[in-house]
Amino acid sequence: MNSDPNSASAQGAQITSLGVLGARLTWVLLGPVAIAGIAWGILSSGSGWLTALDAAFAVVIGLMLLGRWIEHRSGTATTLTGQPATVAHFRRYVVILVPAAAAVWAVANLVGNHVLR
Repeated sequence: MNSDPNSASAQGAQITSLGVLGARLTWVLLGPVAIAGIAWGILSSGSGWLTALDAAFAVVIGLMLLGRWIEHRSGTATTLTGQPATVAHFRRYVVILVPAAAAVWAVANLVGNHVLR
């Protein structure tokens, strides 16, 4: 048994592929930043419920889920704290992200299309 806290098993596997790195950056950083920007655009434009911004919002959520799945399937998936990620982590990510994203989208559209008009 390896008790070294710096070992790969204690810290999770190292990312060795640019594709996996891109996937991780998508679900951890780029996706959330894009979602915030798109939600702001929906909120400030108030141009309806099914616009290009709404489609972009859905595409970015899909890319975030795909990025998390790609990282998970690579065998090098880790949590944000660096611990090895399991299937339960992936499922929890999906179960939290999808309803939270739907709520953000709905609130941005409600406020942008009805309150600020």
